[in-house]
Amino acid sequence: MKIDELDLKLIYLLIEDSRLSISELAERLGVSRPTVRARLERLEKEGIIQGYTVKLNPELLRAHNVVALIVETDEPEKMNEFEEIIEINRFTSRKYLIKIAVEGMEELKKVIEGAGFEVIEIMPILESVERENPPKVKVTFKCDYCGKELVGEPLVYRYRNKVYFFCCPTCLREFKKARESIEKFKPKEEENAHEGHH
Repeated sequence: MKIDELDLKLIYLLIEDSRLSISELAERLGVSRPTVRARLERLEKEGIIQGYTVKLNPELLRAHNVVALIVETDEPEKMNEFEEIIEINRFTSRKYLIKIAVEGMEELKKVIEGAGFEVIEIMPILESVERENPPKVKVTFKCDYCGKELVGEPLVYRYRNKVYFFCCPTCLREFKKARESIEKFKPKEEENAHEGHH
């Protein structure tokens, strides 16, 4: 499973918005569309990208009661028949931690009886906090400020829809400073250009 800096930038952009088109990705990465298409196909084929998800408003999920169950079953495939079961985690060959979204206890009972598993413990989930974690990958990358080549987790900075990688906080700070000076200088340049036309 070998990925490089371009793959990683592509992954970061898709984590932020998985609906970006190949043209938008190509523009933000500064590469051609066929390059992006080929990279995506390879990342999907190698199982690095396993799917593109939709992030729902948590309020929508709160319309249900979400309950975590520790269960034992010899027929785990039966769990796939119930859309109320929203998550399945396997501990051992027979033991699972599952999450079920139901309107009430009657619905919960129906799922338990229908799936035919033995319930060891039931825990209502009072609150879910989803943390945004960057992918844990070790990739050789070049700092977008000093050009130094490093292996590890880069500092990631998004600026004007592009993703930049830095080796240290100093390079990130200097890059931001350089960008600010360019931004300040740009309007003057444009004003001068307009004055030249009159």
